[in-house]
Amino acid sequence: MKGLPDLIGKHKRFLKLTRAEEIARRYFVMNSFDGALTVLGIILGSYVAGVREPTIILSAVLGASLAMGLSGVWGAYTAEKAERTRELKELEAALFTNLKGTRLHKASLATIVWLAVIDGVSPVVVALTAISPFLLCLLGLLSFTFSLYASITITILVLFILGVFLGKISRENLILNGLKMVSAGALIAIILLTFKLLL
Repeated sequence: MKGLPDLIGKHKRFLKLTRAEEIARRYFVMNSFDGALTVLGIILGSYVAGVREPTIILSAVLGASLAMGLSGVWGAYTAEKAERTRELKELEAALFTNLKGTRLHKASLATIVWLAVIDGVSPVVVALTAISPFLLCLLGLLSFTFSLYASITITILVLFILGVFLGKISRENLILNGLKMVSAGALIAIILLTFKLLL
């Protein structure tokens, strides 16, 4: 267990060296936001469509989570690799030297992997956390209705926390920023419920 904090600390130093801390925060917030809204959309969309089986909702969310995770890791890795490689080559050309094997080169490689992991893991973690009540429902520990409300509540709470986190970074009103993020979820609920009424 001691190795994990050391590894995280090492990667944090690499992020500072490559000036990628802000990118990591943006990836985390954006993809966590995507994960939360995707789960909320699936849950409410399924409910509107008359789905009352937890297995269907779990399967849909797990499929979406897998897609988001792989897309995040793959997309971030290829994009960051291209950008970091270009930066290193430009620096090598300016310094007339090969930077391969240097601390900067290692930091660049570690940053690419770290950002890809953050990009891919954050929406999956949020999605699985939000959908956890339906897993308990599948095990017979919770009713479907309670699982539905619990899952929606968790998702809204995640959105609020993300807003508070952004408010802390921007040094703005924490509560207001939290409510701004929650409003996106409320908009999805309004659209889907309106759609149900029109059917």
